[in-house]
Amino acid sequence: MPTTATFTRQDGLFIDANLHQFIEELLCTTATLKTTEVYQALATLVDEFGCTCRKNKHQANDTLEVSTLLNAYQQQNHPHCHVDAQTTEAVLDEYCCQVPAIIVVALMDTLSGTHCDEPSAHALYHRAAQLTNRPCMHSLQLANASAA
Repeated sequence: MPTTATFTRQDGLFIDANLHQFIEELLCTTATLKTTEVYQALATLVDEFGCTCRKNKHQANDTLEVSTLLNAYQQQNHPHCHVDAQTTEAVLDEYCCQVPAIIVVALMDTLSGTHCDEPSAHALYHRAAQLTNRPCMHSLQLANASAA
């Protein structure tokens, strides 16, 4: 279990210091949203989707390290943020359990305007959009796009 020594407590969550700095200095300034609103939205998403996302984990030890998450967003490239990494070391819940990465990614995608087509994430992205008053960044894939 990761230690909480390098974490900042926000709205019942423990946020990695590097991610906390990224959210405050880059993500919130470009998204013109207060940091308190971001952390409230993240806490709400963890409450509402945490159990479901944990049940849908692909492998018990898939971990998305905070450096991978931050690098993906600074380069606007998300190579490991969805299906292949369902838990993260960057955010812990009130019980110090790792928060599924898809929750963090959905909020960051919503704030940064990055589209996602992860098949089972529509409800999560829709809720992130509601909580932040932003457009939904999830694109539903049609079963047969050529039939239209």
